Amino acid sequence: MTEIVDIITAEQKQELNDLLEVIQTEADIVKKDYEENPSDMTNEDVVVVHQDSTLLDNIDEKLADVGYSIAPKKK
Repeated sequence: MTEIVDIITAEQKQELNDLLEVIQTEADIVKKDYEENPSDMTNEDVVVVHQDSTLLDNIDEKLADVGYSIAPKKK
């Protein structure tokens, strides 16, 4: 079977490497931020963002600006 790296051009390989570097840098930033500012969410917490949410269009908007908590009913 032909590997993808065998059929793409050198320019395409370079573009993929550049993207990989950007993605890795962003991942490192997110990891460092989480280590310095850990979440107070529990394993049972869930965050749901609707496809029409303004959060997806506005990078300055924070989840805390529009989010709310729903507690399960106590049995």
